Amino acid sequence: MRILIGSFSHESNTFNPERTKLEDFDAAYGQDMEVLMTQGGRSALNGIAGVLQKHGVEFVFSAAARATPGGPVARAAYDSIKNRILEAASGPLDGICLHLHGSMTVEDLDDAEGDLLAALHAAAGPNVPIVCSLDMHAMVSAAMLRSAQAFVGYRTAPHIDAYETGRRAADLLLRSLQESFSLTTAAVALPLLVSGEQSETSKAPMKQLIPLLIQTDRQPSILASSYFMGFPWADVSISAASALVVTRDDRDLAERTAQGLAHVFWQHLEQFQFTTAAYPFPEALRQAQAVGSGPVCIADCGDNPGAGGSQNTVAPLEHLLAEGTTDVLFGAIADPQALAVCEQAGRGSDIQVELGRTSIAENSPGLKASGRVTHLGELGRTRAAVLRVQGVDIVISQRRTMMLDPQDLVQLGLDPASYRILVLKSGYLDPKYEAIAAAGMLALTPGYTNQRFSELHYERILRPMYPLDQDFVYRPSDYLIR
Repeated sequence: MRILIGSFSHESNTFNPERTKLEDFDAAYGQDMEVLMTQGGRSALNGIAGVLQKHGVEFVFSAAARATPGGPVARAAYDSIKNRILEAASGPLDGICLHLHGSMTVEDLDDAEGDLLAALHAAAGPNVPIVCSLDMHAMVSAAMLRSAQAFVGYRTAPHIDAYETGRRAADLLLRSLQESFSLTTAAVALPLLVSGEQSETSKAPMKQLIPLLIQTDRQPSILASSYFMGFPWADVSISAASALVVTRDDRDLAERTAQGLAHVFWQHLEQFQFTTAAYPFPEALRQAQAVGSGPVCIADCGDNPGAGGSQNTVAPLEHLLAEGTTDVLFGAIADPQALAVCEQAGRGSDIQVELGRTSIAENSPGLKASGRVTHLGELGRTRAAVLRVQGVDIVISQRRTMMLDPQDLVQLGLDPASYRILVLKSGYLDPKYEAIAAAGMLALTPGYTNQRFSELHYERILRPMYPLDQDFVYRPSDYLIR
């Protein structure tokens, strides 16, 4: 049995005008994927590969490509990676199992996953089933459903079940091939904008909704069910959350069950509030200072690189310095020019530098600051420096990088647990930061990942859309994705 495997993952923020280029992707092709997968830990692709390897399946390697969330993918970058996947599909195949994000937008293409799967379906032929694992923040489209037979999604946010989700996708594909039955999938759109910070799965209402999926999967002929939350910073026509069900060749059952899941979800609609205390930045700072011990983690969630933020807005830092707040770490600001100034001056040097930009407005100026370079090194996989200004340690990175692990700060020579306050360019706190935090909160800051959706200028999403619109009747049968 020969099964093509691969992954192509990007969460695209259409409000961020900076295009995601080919060099922004960590990518490997063909047999070189094995090296990338060795480093991939518990990724969805490794979950797929683990199941297929256990069953003695022959892999056909295509591509493994992933980039930090950012602006829409440049067309040339998308076409380059897409073509490598299509080339791998040119030979005889029994099936295809991929990990896709589900919220990738290309500069002139709203539905990148739908386009990729349609091309792959045409290249491999109509008799080759395609099964995909998806991020929980996927947007499911009609084009995706026409070309692939089944999808399974993460059930945790923050996402800690990628490996298990990849295994579920591979198990589903193998079972259908070995038992010679067809997979039938139906999905119902949920017209709402909801962020991860409003839908952590350890807290209500998702804490009640995820067990419903597990119960659903136990029903006869139902093979998998998922809730996909959509991606609120994608201003595209397919933007929506969804309920999705995979059955053993039973479309009526799939549609009825998906509608039932959508109905229950909609009954919880008003419970989708911030699952962590959320304030404008000045109030978040006051609340943090009132906590008796540290570190208190404040997420600068309006400029979150994990959802496509530019990671270079400095209005919160400007406020910190104006207030004279000390014993604070702020970062990371992705600013290669400022980093170069730090590196050229060297550790221990006093410098003047312009940091980031004060807003996302075009031609916005940076923040002029004078301080001492205290550390030079790496933050995760990017070069970085620390500039101490008025008792605030500012982390400056060469590239955007998600603030997921305090060990990245340790790698740079810092002790994150020693600060009174950590202001992190982040959305919800990763569990590794939660483990060291005395308290955590969200700062509702402006930026490309602004959590106050009414302040964003949506032009292309379908209306009505909750919470922008609230006075409308939702009937799941009207929202079947076809």
